[in-house]
Amino acid sequence: MSSKEHRAIPPPPSFSTAPDMNDSTGFAVPSFSSAPDLSELADDESRKKERKHKKHKREQTTEKKERGRHRQRSRSSEKQHSFSHHRRRRSRTPEKHSSRRRRSRTPEKQSSSRRRRSRSPESRSRHRTRSPHSRSSKRPRSRERRSRRSPSPIPLTGELKTGIRYIVDKRGDKDNLTYGGLHSYDVPSYHREGGGYVIGLSSSVKIDKASATSGRTLQIIASRLSRKKKLLRYTDAAYTWKETDKDMKRLRIRPGSNIGTEKDINFIRIDGGETPRKDENDQVISSGVDYRSIEGPNATEPAGSDDDEQSTEEGESFDEYIRRRTVELNRKVDKDRHDVEAWMEFIAFQDEAAQGLNVGADGKFRSKANKSSLNEVKMAIFEKALEANPSDETLLSAYLACGEEIWDTLTLLQHWDKALKARPESIRLWADYINLRQTNFSSFSFSQCVKVFEDCISTLNKLARRLQGVRKNEDNLEARENIESVMVYVLLRACLFMKQAGYHERGFGTLQAVVEFTLFPPRIFSMSLDITFEDMLAEFSDFWDSEVLRFGEKGAKGWKEYYRTKYEDVVGENTESPEPEDVEDVYSLVDWVRLEESKERNSRLPMKMKNAPPELVDEDPYVITLSDDIREFLFNITTGEARQGLIYSIFVFLGLPFTPPGVGTNTHFCVDTFTHNELKLDGFWPSTKQQLRGSLLLTYIDGIPMESERVTSDRQPYDYPVSYPVGTTELFARYDHWFSCVANCHVDNQLEADFTRNAFQQLLALKWTNHLAVCYISFESSYANKSARRVAKTLLKDRQTNVTLWNAYAQMEKSHGKLKEARKVYQTALAAYRSFPNEDQVMVPLVYSAFAQLEWEEGRSDEALKILVACGTDESYDEKGPTPSSAQLLRAQRFYAQKTSQLSQLTAGTENEMDAAYHYIICYALFQLLTQDINEASNEFEHALEYIQERHAERGFESELLWVAYAKLTFQNVAMNRRAGYKPGHLRHLLNRALILFPNNTVFIGLYVWNEAKTKLYNRVRSMFAKSLESDPNVILWLSSIRTELHYHEPYDVNQVRSLFESSIEKTNTRSSILLWKLYIEHEIQCGELVRAKSLFYRAIRACPWSKEICLLGIRLLSRQLSEKELHEIVSLMMEKEIRLRQPIDDRLLVDNEGDRLDIDTEDEEAAALM
Repeated sequence: MSSKEHRAIPPPPSFSTAPDMNDSTGFAVPSFSSAPDLSELADDESRKKERKHKKHKREQTTEKKERGRHRQRSRSSEKQHSFSHHRRRRSRTPEKHSSRRRRSRTPEKQSSSRRRRSRSPESRSRHRTRSPHSRSSKRPRSRERRSRRSPSPIPLTGELKTGIRYIVDKRGDKDNLTYGGLHSYDVPSYHREGGGYVIGLSSSVKIDKASATSGRTLQIIASRLSRKKKLLRYTDAAYTWKETDKDMKRLRIRPGSNIGTEKDINFIRIDGGETPRKDENDQVISSGVDYRSIEGPNATEPAGSDDDEQSTEEGESFDEYIRRRTVELNRKVDKDRHDVEAWMEFIAFQDEAAQGLNVGADGKFRSKANKSSLNEVKMAIFEKALEANPSDETLLSAYLACGEEIWDTLTLLQHWDKALKARPESIRLWADYINLRQTNFSSFSFSQCVKVFEDCISTLNKLARRLQGVRKNEDNLEARENIESVMVYVLLRACLFMKQAGYHERGFGTLQAVVEFTLFPPRIFSMSLDITFEDMLAEFSDFWDSEVLRFGEKGAKGWKEYYRTKYEDVVGENTESPEPEDVEDVYSLVDWVRLEESKERNSRLPMKMKNAPPELVDEDPYVITLSDDIREFLFNITTGEARQGLIYSIFVFLGLPFTPPGVGTNTHFCVDTFTHNELKLDGFWPSTKQQLRGSLLLTYIDGIPMESERVTSDRQPYDYPVSYPVGTTELFARYDHWFSCVANCHVDNQLEADFTRNAFQQLLALKWTNHLAVCYISFESSYANKSARRVAKTLLKDRQTNVTLWNAYAQMEKSHGKLKEARKVYQTALAAYRSFPNEDQVMVPLVYSAFAQLEWEEGRSDEALKILVACGTDESYDEKGPTPSSAQLLRAQRFYAQKTSQLSQLTAGTENEMDAAYHYIICYALFQLLTQDINEASNEFEHALEYIQERHAERGFESELLWVAYAKLTFQNVAMNRRAGYKPGHLRHLLNRALILFPNNTVFIGLYVWNEAKTKLYNRVRSMFAKSLESDPNVILWLSSIRTELHYHEPYDVNQVRSLFESSIEKTNTRSSILLWKLYIEHEIQCGELVRAKSLFYRAIRACPWSKEICLLGIRLLSRQLSEKELHEIVSLMMEKEIRLRQPIDDRLLVDNEGDRLDIDTEDEEAAALM
């Protein structure tokens, strides 16, 4: 409502003058009838404003007339008449426009004509003056113009008892409340901004005008400028020039600044005092030379000296910074030209200095040319550095890597050949050269890459034999371990390379030959000094060509037994001939791919010449591996570490997760890109239910479209790649209780499964190790409980006092849900261990620890406490016995305190003593948890970890085992007491410390993500992955990060997952990961982006030119997207790169009847399932 038009609303009273409404004397609230008449006061104020406004209008009118006369001189009369007519027709009085410009709060640079054209209701309403005094003060011309418009009168609705009339304004005027009055001059003029754009959204979309005026739900549509997307500040070419502007200074905070140290103030203090004067003798003391002033000791510097001006300088421009750093680094390398780190720093600085060259609108076009120039500058610096340090491998490797950017393939290979000839024994150069030849698309071919592997092993073997020949006179164990371990790694890389290129028989045959040559040699070769390495090769060739059973084949006795019975007329065993395969009809290229993959699954071990069908050998000669094929890969091993590495390389070759004991996740063994392409990733993709839920982009609430809620997933944190120390707990853990390797221990191919069983049996017969035996039981447990039980009983029959086997047997029963059988096994072991030898009794804490944890996990805390007390008091465990007394608890606590105080055995004892000390700590921590609380249990782990840190072994294997046990106890305590609640900060603090030491451990990663899912704060998880990937972007971290994005929210962010995939394949360390490329292509097919998937397919072929799997994957899933020419090119490329094709391909499969495009008769079920 509004009052009379001639009345003005007085200003409201302030709070300081307001009366107390709660006064006991009472206060009469005035009604409308008692309100005073303030019309006279309002009229006086209105007249003053109008007089002031008229004076200003006359001044503005005079100025405008002067400007009009000036414009009339330069314009024709016809144009002037047209302009004046248009101006009179579209505008009101000039005085009003001048007043609006004077009172407008918009910038002055906006034209008045734009304001005059405003059609908003607010702008139109402010010209309707409701005061009669204001109407009378208008000029007659304006009155006539308004009379011609004949506005409709506002209807009066009623009248109050006081005589005040009121009206109903359905349109409303919000300015009444905003500005406190109705006078036309009290409301400042304004106009709308934005044009329908919404703050926070992209400039490519805007509000639909029709939906805005309809009063319904606002709709967002694409704007006209969506095609011309303007870059944001700091990335736009219009702003990047400022980075190199010499007038633009960068503020620098001086050392010793108090920013961030004063917490009691809410502002940043800038010290503006004078620079303290330096002592005269400071320069003498610091330099050792007395530089005297020519003005004497009493002379003082003037107030406006250069030093003062320099001290007050706020910063430096980009060019000044580049010049200063260039001078500093030049001086650094000139001072010591043998400082390799200074040279590398200087070379790395060139990338930063080149950032200012790509600014401007054509930065994208200049960046390629500048990159080439930058590499040439780097090469010049490299050459100077190599002149001063010709034998440094770091400089040479970086020099060749930089040359790869600018040299052609032939020049690059010539430089590498020259470098390897000069340093043939450089392990680092050979490793980089192998990576180059395997991943360089232009120079790759299978035969040439195999030759590189052979040359590398042959060269390293010469160095190893030299060290092995003098090992009796020199203590060179460490040097021999290093060189022999590198040869084992190169052998594994070569075998995996052959397998991934389609040459499975040669890969298996090479691995068989090296194992026979190094692990099963005749004793005479190690006893006699007259036998040379060439003699060993000749004897082994006879063994191989005899085609007797070899390593991994059932009934094989080894080279040693063959040599012993060689002259006893013992004929080699015959193997059954392979059954002929049924010839399938091939009607399409998809059928050919399936037949090719089927033949690969049925061919693993090399055939014997006497058993292979002649027609098969003629068609595919690679089914047989000859002695000449494996001769160059043979080498000898003399150290235990290299022998252990060779044994577990067999399981890596087969795709099994078994890791050598004592090898942590910080080693190259656990993060190498080329050896992790066989990882099994069960549960990597979201379920179908999650994908369907993610397809709902919008939901409607009360008819209003809204983005779907992102639900935080609350699943178990166990579906991460296996990258943690694999012990008995992980080998037999149940899926819903802890991180388990059981699913990854399964081999799908029956031929590989038989080979693995035979390998376990032959290796254990050669040399027994507890860890290898436990892995064997775990492998059988992944297939069936009965077979695993049979293997465990067979092993225990020969080693009844082996406590580790008893524990593995019980854990195997527990993993299959046989808890009663597991308890019986533990009780039998605890009842009989006192009769075991002393070396076996040392491992008894392992049984007590595992048994107590089993009962605690099942909710039987009292039984777990009884087991721990029996261990601490050296009493027999009785399941039906009473609850431990206070005296027994005290005795047990003292026992554990004494055992855990002997922490020296944790790092410096024998293998059994280290295991016993580790399990005593677990027992004591669980005992403290059951008798007191989690804080006391944590103190035991903290005490042991502190001891390890004092020995500077905090990143070692023993430390990682303790951190895993610490995290497991804390996590399971939280999982078992969810209703009681817990502090996420406690578990977060523990995992943060663990991830700093072991960033590649997926146990810590999974638990961290699970813990943060409870808080619904995802930024911590992304920050954790960002820091880890910045320091070491390996394949394990990329897979873990992508898996987290896929499962953390429902639905997941497709663009974020795509960004992670793209970043992973752009990094040098993971660019050649077959696994990442496969997953990326499958992700795009699932999203329906077939064009993008096709592009990725070609990029994957270029990054992994040896991978047969990627080629077949693209043909199988993207056959409808590939033209006839593209299919011809793929098949021709596989033949050119010498990728093995078992099934000949017919040209008719590539062309249909019309010759236009491939005809696929069968529906591609796999691609449809992925989509």
